[in-house]
Amino acid sequence: MNFYNLSSAVELRRSQLVVGSPELINSNISMHDHTLFSRVGFRGRGVESFLREQGLNVPAVPNQSVVTAAGVLVLRLSHTEFWVIDTDKSQHEFIEALELASKGVANVYRLYCQHSHGCFLVRGENTSNMFAKVCGVDLSEKAFECASIAQTSVARVNAIIAKQVISGEEGYLVLSDIAGTQHLWDAIADASAEFN
Repeated sequence: MNFYNLSSAVELRRSQLVVGSPELINSNISMHDHTLFSRVGFRGRGVESFLREQGLNVPAVPNQSVVTAAGVLVLRLSHTEFWVIDTDKSQHEFIEALELASKGVANVYRLYCQHSHGCFLVRGENTSNMFAKVCGVDLSEKAFECASIAQTSVARVNAIIAKQVISGEEGYLVLSDIAGTQHLWDAIADASAEFN
Protein backbone atom coordinates (compact mmCIF):
# COMPACT_ATOMS: atom_id res chain seq x y z
CA MET A 1 0.00 0.00 0.00
CA ASN A 2 1.32 3.43 -0.88
CA PHE A 3 1.99 5.94 1.87
CA TYR A 4 -0.79 8.49 2.27
CA ASN A 5 -0.15 11.62 4.27
CA LEU A 6 -3.43 12.66 5.88
CA SER A 7 -1.91 15.89 7.18
CA SER A 8 -1.46 17.17 3.64
CA ALA A 9 -5.19 17.79 3.13
CA VAL A 10 -5.51 20.67 5.60
CA GLU A 11 -7.88 22.61 3.34
CA LEU A 12 -10.37 19.72 3.42
CA ARG A 13 -10.75 19.63 7.20
CA ARG A 14 -14.07 20.57 8.75
CA SER A 15 -14.92 20.79 12.41
CA GLN A 16 -18.18 19.13 13.40
CA LEU A 17 -18.56 21.37 16.45
CA VAL A 18 -21.38 23.88 16.52
CA VAL A 19 -19.89 26.38 18.94
CA GLY A 20 -21.64 29.65 18.25
CA SER A 21 -20.02 32.96 18.86
CA PRO A 22 -18.33 34.26 20.86
CA GLU A 23 -16.24 31.43 22.28
CA LEU A 24 -15.96 33.28 25.58
CA ILE A 25 -18.32 31.28 27.80
CA ASN A 26 -18.26 33.90 30.54
CA SER A 27 -15.83 36.41 32.02
CA ASN A 28 -13.87 33.63 33.76
CA ILE A 29 -13.76 30.73 31.28
CA SER A 30 -13.23 30.63 27.51
CA MET A 31 -13.25 27.73 25.06
CA HIS A 32 -11.68 27.64 21.60
CA ASP A 33 -12.18 24.96 18.95
CA HIS A 34 -8.75 23.60 17.89
CA THR A 35 -10.12 20.58 16.05
CA LEU A 36 -8.69 21.79 12.74
CA PHE A 37 -5.20 22.45 14.11
CA SER A 38 -2.64 19.98 12.76
CA ARG A 39 -1.58 17.00 14.84
CA VAL A 40 -0.24 13.49 14.42
CA GLY A 41 0.30 10.58 16.76
CA PHE A 42 2.88 7.82 16.81
CA ARG A 43 3.16 4.52 18.65
CA GLY A 44 6.08 2.12 18.93
CA ARG A 45 9.38 1.47 20.65
CA GLY A 46 11.22 3.71 18.17
CA VAL A 47 9.06 6.81 18.57
CA GLU A 48 10.97 8.54 21.36
CA SER A 49 14.28 8.43 19.48
CA PHE A 50 12.55 9.33 16.20
CA LEU A 51 11.03 12.48 17.72
CA ARG A 52 14.36 13.47 19.26
CA GLU A 53 16.04 13.04 15.86
CA GLN A 54 13.44 15.43 14.43
CA GLY A 55 14.52 18.08 16.97
CA LEU A 56 11.68 17.68 19.46
CA ASN A 57 12.02 17.48 23.22
CA VAL A 58 9.98 14.65 24.66
CA PRO A 59 8.69 14.18 28.20
CA ALA A 60 10.70 11.68 30.24
CA VAL A 61 7.66 9.88 31.66
CA PRO A 62 4.11 9.08 30.51
CA ASN A 63 1.23 11.49 31.14
CA GLN A 64 3.45 14.54 30.75
CA SER A 65 3.79 17.14 28.00
CA VAL A 66 6.29 19.68 26.72
CA VAL A 67 5.71 22.66 24.44
CA THR A 68 8.32 24.17 22.13
CA ALA A 69 8.92 27.88 21.59
CA ALA A 70 7.34 27.43 18.14
CA GLY A 71 4.07 26.24 19.67
CA VAL A 72 4.36 22.49 19.11
CA LEU A 73 3.00 20.42 21.99
CA VAL A 74 4.34 16.90 22.55
CA LEU A 75 2.11 14.62 24.63
CA ARG A 76 3.53 11.41 26.03
CA LEU A 77 0.50 9.20 26.65
CA SER A 78 2.42 6.00 27.47
CA HIS A 79 5.94 4.64 27.23
CA THR A 80 5.50 4.17 23.48
CA GLU A 81 2.69 6.56 22.42
CA PHE A 82 3.19 10.24 21.59
CA TRP A 83 0.97 12.88 20.00
CA VAL A 84 2.42 16.03 18.42
CA ILE A 85 0.02 18.99 18.24
CA ASP A 86 0.20 22.44 16.65
CA THR A 87 -1.19 24.77 19.32
CA ASP A 88 -1.39 28.02 17.35
CA LYS A 89 -2.16 26.91 13.77
CA SER A 90 1.28 27.94 12.52
CA GLN A 91 3.12 24.60 12.41
CA HIS A 92 1.19 22.66 9.77
CA GLU A 93 4.25 22.23 7.54
CA PHE A 94 6.29 20.89 10.45
CA ILE A 95 3.58 18.37 11.41
CA GLU A 96 3.23 17.30 7.77
CA ALA A 97 7.01 16.87 7.42
CA LEU A 98 7.11 14.90 10.67
CA GLU A 99 4.44 12.54 9.41
CA LEU A 100 6.28 12.05 6.12
CA ALA A 101 9.61 11.51 7.90
CA SER A 102 8.10 8.59 9.81
CA LYS A 103 7.61 6.57 6.64
CA GLY A 104 9.61 3.37 6.86
CA VAL A 105 11.14 4.11 10.27
CA ALA A 106 11.40 0.89 12.28
CA ASN A 107 9.06 0.62 15.27
CA VAL A 108 7.28 3.91 14.49
CA TYR A 109 3.60 3.57 13.60
CA ARG A 110 1.34 6.52 12.79
CA LEU A 111 -1.89 7.18 14.68
CA TYR A 112 -4.53 9.24 12.93
CA CYS A 113 -5.57 11.43 15.86
CA GLN A 114 -6.12 14.34 13.45
CA HIS A 115 -9.25 12.65 12.17
CA SER A 116 -10.34 10.58 15.15
CA HIS A 117 -10.38 13.28 17.84
CA GLY A 118 -11.88 16.68 18.39
CA CYS A 119 -9.69 19.19 20.20
CA PHE A 120 -10.40 22.34 22.15
CA LEU A 121 -8.66 24.69 24.54
CA VAL A 122 -10.32 25.70 27.81
CA ARG A 123 -8.79 28.46 29.91
CA GLY A 124 -9.63 30.96 32.59
CA GLU A 125 -9.29 31.46 36.33
CA ASN A 126 -12.14 29.11 37.31
CA THR A 127 -11.37 26.33 34.85
CA SER A 128 -10.12 23.82 37.42
CA ASN A 129 -13.23 24.48 39.58
CA MET A 130 -15.45 23.93 36.55
CA PHE A 131 -13.72 20.64 35.73
CA ALA A 132 -14.41 19.48 39.30
CA LYS A 133 -18.10 19.38 38.31
CA VAL A 134 -17.69 17.17 35.23
CA CYS A 135 -14.44 15.24 35.72
CA GLY A 136 -13.57 12.50 38.20
CA VAL A 137 -9.89 13.51 38.32
CA ASP A 138 -8.77 16.39 40.54
CA LEU A 139 -7.45 19.06 38.14
CA SER A 140 -6.79 21.66 40.85
CA GLU A 141 -3.48 23.54 41.00
CA LYS A 142 -2.19 21.40 43.88
CA ALA A 143 -3.02 18.05 42.30
CA PHE A 144 -2.56 18.73 38.58
CA GLU A 145 0.57 20.69 37.76
CA CYS A 146 1.36 22.37 34.47
CA ALA A 147 2.63 19.81 31.90
CA SER A 148 0.43 17.07 33.41
CA ILE A 149 -1.88 14.87 31.36
CA ALA A 150 -5.00 13.07 32.57
CA GLN A 151 -6.60 10.30 30.54
CA THR A 152 -10.03 10.28 32.11
CA SER A 153 -13.76 10.68 31.67
CA VAL A 154 -15.28 14.15 31.37
CA ALA A 155 -19.07 14.35 31.33
CA ARG A 156 -19.12 10.60 30.61
CA VAL A 157 -16.89 10.99 27.54
CA ASN A 158 -13.36 9.56 27.44
CA ALA A 159 -10.92 12.43 27.10
CA ILE A 160 -7.29 13.40 27.26
CA ILE A 161 -6.65 16.61 29.21
CA ALA A 162 -3.25 18.28 28.94
CA LYS A 163 -2.49 21.29 31.14
CA GLN A 164 0.15 23.47 29.54
CA VAL A 165 1.15 27.08 28.82
CA ILE A 166 -0.13 27.71 25.30
CA SER A 167 0.45 31.07 23.58
CA GLY A 168 1.70 32.52 26.86
CA GLU A 169 -1.31 31.52 28.96
CA GLU A 170 -2.00 28.40 30.98
CA GLY A 171 -4.88 26.30 29.73
CA TYR A 172 -6.32 22.83 29.35
CA LEU A 173 -6.19 21.16 25.95
CA VAL A 174 -9.05 18.65 25.74
CA LEU A 175 -9.04 15.85 23.15
CA SER A 176 -11.86 13.35 22.78
CA ASP A 177 -13.32 10.97 20.23
CA ILE A 178 -14.83 13.05 17.45
CA ALA A 179 -18.21 11.33 17.89
CA GLY A 180 -18.63 12.74 21.41
CA THR A 181 -17.00 16.12 20.97
CA GLN A 182 -20.20 18.15 20.57
CA HIS A 183 -21.66 16.61 23.74
CA LEU A 184 -18.43 17.30 25.62
CA TRP A 185 -18.27 20.90 24.36
CA ASP A 186 -21.87 21.50 25.44
CA ALA A 187 -21.33 19.87 28.85
CA ILE A 188 -18.25 21.99 29.57
CA ALA A 189 -20.04 25.15 28.39
CA ASP A 190 -22.97 24.31 30.67
CA ALA A 191 -20.70 23.62 33.66
CA SER A 192 -18.83 26.86 32.98
CA ALA A 193 -21.99 28.96 33.11
CA GLU A 194 -22.01 28.70 36.91
CA PHE A 195 -18.73 30.62 37.17
CA ASN A 196 -19.84 33.88 35.57
